[in-house]
Amino acid sequence: MLKSLTAALAISAALATASFAADAPKDSDECLKRAIDLAESAEQKKLPEDKLAKIEDLLTKLEGHCEQSQFTEAAAVATEIEGAIGK
Repeated sequence: MLKSLTAALAISAALATASFAADAPKDSDECLKRAIDLAESAEQKKLPEDKLAKIEDLLTKLEGHCEQSQFTEAAAVATEIEGAIGK
Protein backbone atom coordinates (compact mmCIF):
# COMPACT_ATOMS: atom_id res chain seq x y z
CA MET A 1 0.00 0.00 0.00
CA LEU A 2 2.72 2.47 0.98
CA LYS A 3 4.92 1.25 -1.89
CA SER A 4 2.54 2.61 -4.52
CA LEU A 5 2.33 5.94 -2.69
CA THR A 6 6.12 6.00 -2.39
CA ALA A 7 6.48 5.36 -6.12
CA ALA A 8 4.03 8.11 -7.00
CA LEU A 9 5.80 10.57 -4.73
CA ALA A 10 9.20 9.55 -6.14
CA ILE A 11 8.10 10.44 -9.65
CA SER A 12 6.80 13.81 -8.46
CA ALA A 13 10.04 14.60 -6.66
CA ALA A 14 12.61 13.09 -8.99
CA LEU A 15 14.59 16.32 -9.17
CA ALA A 16 14.42 17.11 -5.46
CA THR A 17 17.82 17.15 -3.78
CA ALA A 18 17.48 19.50 -0.84
CA SER A 19 17.16 18.09 2.64
CA PHE A 20 14.14 18.83 4.79
CA ALA A 21 14.99 20.78 7.93
CA ALA A 22 12.80 21.39 10.94
CA ASP A 23 11.63 24.51 9.10
CA ALA A 24 9.10 24.50 6.30
CA PRO A 25 10.42 23.34 2.93
CA LYS A 26 11.35 25.99 0.38
CA ASP A 27 9.65 24.42 -2.63
CA SER A 28 7.41 21.57 -3.76
CA ASP A 29 10.32 19.31 -4.75
CA GLU A 30 11.89 19.56 -1.31
CA CYS A 31 8.51 18.97 0.28
CA LEU A 32 7.76 15.88 -1.81
CA LYS A 33 11.25 14.52 -1.14
CA ARG A 34 10.48 14.66 2.57
CA ALA A 35 7.21 12.81 2.00
CA ILE A 36 9.12 10.06 0.18
CA ASP A 37 11.67 9.82 2.99
CA LEU A 38 8.89 9.53 5.57
CA ALA A 39 7.05 6.86 3.55
CA GLU A 40 10.23 4.81 3.23
CA SER A 41 10.95 5.21 6.93
CA ALA A 42 7.46 3.99 7.82
CA GLU A 43 7.88 0.96 5.56
CA GLN A 44 11.18 0.02 7.19
CA LYS A 45 9.71 0.15 10.69
CA LYS A 46 7.29 -2.76 10.02
CA LEU A 47 4.50 -0.97 11.89
CA PRO A 48 1.06 -2.48 12.54
CA GLU A 49 -1.60 -2.00 9.85
CA ASP A 50 -3.61 0.52 11.87
CA LYS A 51 -0.56 2.78 12.27
CA LEU A 52 0.35 2.36 8.61
CA ALA A 53 -3.18 3.37 7.59
CA LYS A 54 -2.95 6.53 9.70
CA ILE A 55 0.48 7.34 8.28
CA GLU A 56 -0.77 6.78 4.73
CA ASP A 57 -3.61 9.25 5.33
CA LEU A 58 -1.12 11.77 6.71
CA LEU A 59 1.21 11.23 3.74
CA THR A 60 -1.68 11.95 1.38
CA LYS A 61 -2.41 15.13 3.33
CA LEU A 62 1.29 16.07 3.23
CA GLU A 63 1.45 15.52 -0.53
CA GLY A 64 -1.57 17.80 -0.98
CA HIS A 65 0.08 20.56 1.02
CA CYS A 66 3.26 20.14 -1.03
CA GLU A 67 1.37 20.39 -4.32
CA GLN A 68 -0.50 23.49 -3.13
CA SER A 69 2.71 25.15 -1.90
CA GLN A 70 1.42 25.16 1.69
CA PHE A 71 4.84 24.51 3.18
CA THR A 72 4.13 25.57 6.77
CA GLU A 73 1.19 23.15 6.89
CA ALA A 74 3.34 20.47 5.24
CA ALA A 75 5.99 20.85 7.93
CA ALA A 76 3.36 20.40 10.64
CA VAL A 77 2.03 17.22 9.00
CA ALA A 78 5.58 15.90 8.54
CA THR A 79 6.18 16.37 12.27
CA GLU A 80 2.96 14.48 13.01
CA ILE A 81 4.07 11.64 10.72
CA GLU A 82 7.45 11.46 12.46
CA GLY A 83 5.61 11.12 15.78
CA ALA A 84 3.44 8.31 14.41
CA ILE A 85 6.51 6.51 13.06
CA GLY A 86 8.33 6.92 16.33
CA LYS A 87 11.31 8.83 14.95
